[in-house]
Amino acid sequence: MSTVFATPPFLLTDARKADHPAERLQISVTAPSDQVTLCAVAGEVDHYTVEVFRRQLIGSLSTAAPLVVVDLSKVTFFGVAGLRVLIEARSRLASTDHRLRLVTGPRCVDRLLEAAADIASFETMTSLAHAVLDAA
Repeated sequence: MSTVFATPPFLLTDARKADHPAERLQISVTAPSDQVTLCAVAGEVDHYTVEVFRRQLIGSLSTAAPLVVVDLSKVTFFGVAGLRVLIEARSRLASTDHRLRLVTGPRCVDRLLEAAADIASFETMTSLAHAVLDAA
């Protein structure tokens, strides 16, 4: 005789919701001016959430202003998958007159960018105000 333990449906639903990429990563793409496209990222950028990040950032590049600012100041985890998306974005912009600039701050972002500096150097700023200052 075997015993089967069932998870109550309300616990199963809550667990799935908390683990959904949209619950772990929030992204907003806006155009604060005709010179700047801003992609503000908050939460965890990892293998599980990277497609959300990629879709939003890469998807915005076709209509991007001359300066694309990716604000990573509210990121709580930033993995190699996220770095690959930034490299892809920079590569797509390389054949245009557009620039990519990052707003950093969290140690998880700065540490990965430092470690990858030989293959992935980016223009970085420590605040959003500084990042968009010369774009106006």
